[in-house]
Amino acid sequence: MSTTSNTPSKPVRLREILGLSCAMLTPFTKAGAIDWQRFGSHASNLLASGVKAVTAFGTTGEGISLSRAERAPLYAEFAKHGVPADKIVECVYGPSSQDAGDHVRAALDAGCAAILLTPPFYFKGPSEEGVFNWFCEVFDRAGEGVRDIIVYNIPSLTAVTITPELVSHLRQRYPDAIGGVKDSSGDWDQTQAFIKTHPDLAILVGHEGYLAQAIKLGASGSISGLANLAPQTMAKLVEGTHEAVIDEALDVILSRPIVPGLKVAMVAQTGDPEWARVRAPLVSFTDADDIARCKELAGKLA
Repeated sequence: MSTTSNTPSKPVRLREILGLSCAMLTPFTKAGAIDWQRFGSHASNLLASGVKAVTAFGTTGEGISLSRAERAPLYAEFAKHGVPADKIVECVYGPSSQDAGDHVRAALDAGCAAILLTPPFYFKGPSEEGVFNWFCEVFDRAGEGVRDIIVYNIPSLTAVTITPELVSHLRQRYPDAIGGVKDSSGDWDQTQAFIKTHPDLAILVGHEGYLAQAIKLGASGSISGLANLAPQTMAKLVEGTHEAVIDEALDVILSRPIVPGLKVAMVAQTGDPEWARVRAPLVSFTDADDIARCKELAGKLA
């Protein structure tokens, strides 16, 4: 696959509407179900704090551990809290291209702002041609009008690396489908390559430590887990102002299981112990030092 720079005369829609989106934590009830009351209220509060959109059921939201049936009430439940569908990015997983295509279609029909789409996983080391074919099957299954797809590059979890060349190839085949890339590779060279090759797309940085410098090069923003705790501080990074507290936060969070750590910090920040629950195979923190460090972090980000 050859590298092709894509520079249409005007930016795609997502670049204009997506700056900071929060990669939302998912709260659970004592019975282990999604706590829609807390979830919807959190989404509403985030939007009121300056976040442009909320992302549901991504990595931070434990989406891979939730069935489609559990997730189905998302748009109706968030609407009860004044969160419209066009402010919601929904993460869609495979590994079946047919299941992923059906899920994409349902999210589009619900009126979502965008879809964060992971590559296939389980079969390790697939060729770029094979990954391309999988995305084609997803888009074909979803049918006409596929739009605002954010291709999710997170090789540490999927064992698949999305390249700028692959995105170019997909855009050639489906010129209206791809709206952005979320690069959670933590590889600064890779992030720069996405920005250079696809300047009209919404390039969203997963590693908050790179965000301010990426914005200066032309990135659109971030889908950020830390925005659960500090939406206004993260908004400053999207404006290009780096703050040292983010580096300290990343040192704490990235040295521990990320989701349980963020949830402990949410408990400390909100005073609500219900946020501590996670879905298996994750487990809640019990180590006193882990808990103390995450509580300290919550105070600094408040």
